[in-house]
Amino acid sequence: MTRSYPAPGDLYQYPFVHRRVLAYRALGHDVAVFRFDPDRPAGAHLFDGVVCETGGLEEVRAALARGRPDVVAVHGLSEAIWPACTLVDPAIPVCAWLHGSEIPGFLREKVVLIEDPIRRAHQERLLEGRIAFWHEVLSRWPDNLHIAFVSADSRELMRSDLGALVQDARTTVLHNPIDTDLFPYRAKQPADRFAVLSIRPYDSRSYANDLAVEAILALRARPWFGQMRFTLIGDGPLFAETLAPLAGIAEITIRRGFLTQEAIAAEHGGHGLFLVPTRLDTQGVSRDEAMASGLVPVTNAVHAVPEFVDAECAGLAGPDDAEGLAAGIAEMVESPALFLARSAVAAARVRAQSGHERIIPRELAWMAECAAS
Repeated sequence: MTRSYPAPGDLYQYPFVHRRVLAYRALGHDVAVFRFDPDRPAGAHLFDGVVCETGGLEEVRAALARGRPDVVAVHGLSEAIWPACTLVDPAIPVCAWLHGSEIPGFLREKVVLIEDPIRRAHQERLLEGRIAFWHEVLSRWPDNLHIAFVSADSRELMRSDLGALVQDARTTVLHNPIDTDLFPYRAKQPADRFAVLSIRPYDSRSYANDLAVEAILALRARPWFGQMRFTLIGDGPLFAETLAPLAGIAEITIRRGFLTQEAIAAEHGGHGLFLVPTRLDTQGVSRDEAMASGLVPVTNAVHAVPEFVDAECAGLAGPDDAEGLAAGIAEMVESPALFLARSAVAAARVRAQSGHERIIPRELAWMAECAAS
């Protein structure tokens, strides 16, 4: 059960859940997907061979009775989806992954970045409700509820509001798995360091796309800038205004829209650096996918980022440091040996830490352990 799932024309909705579904099925597990959304008409859609049912509480009740699951895996657990979780037989484990804004501390950091006062006030009320929800649930922690965080940093963010209510014995850290078959490593060539890729949503300042723009503009004074090729892809309400300062620069290609994961993998093949600034991350799946393909990320060392990258495999800048991002690109443009070394280390690190062949068995073992207990 999930609060979101990809659909044709809406590709950026929890693609990491879809990769799990495909991986579980490939290992012989029967997986049914339900998107809980009582505000949508009940129904179903097909995405990449997977049927995703959508509905409210009545449809959840029917799906549980029909499917009789051994485990209910929940992605995006919050007060919005909790009523559906209460319909699960207490003898069946509910294994819930928290990815970001479900965590009060993460949501608080996003709220700080909202400039519109009306929207900020709405999100502040949501934050208050989220804290109250988790206090209520965790103070009487249901026996069948188990929680996975995608990074140690995100679990500590949860503790910043809920303290000892966040029990180590009832939680675990499981990184989002990176499909290294879909994003295979292809050894980069020195010339690839001149090709910089950015694929990002433009719906929140937490993605720090403005820092990417500042970094690119800072590089224009470099003598080799004319050899560079920047490709910026994405969409969202902040897209046009954020990228406006880059209009008309010959070395920059801007494409509005979202890509399938297969198309993202193809873009990886034509680039060497992945410009992925951030102000807030619990992991950074798109960064890890790019690393799996051999791209070297250039990012900010904030929140969970240092759990997944270091100077051996990335260009790292401090918080809100656009000049540091530019310097990270420049040092690899000016040192092809450094670029090639980081590329190889990046691909190896993802496979060792978050590759699907490592994480998927751990997730299945965790769910089996929860079911056995």
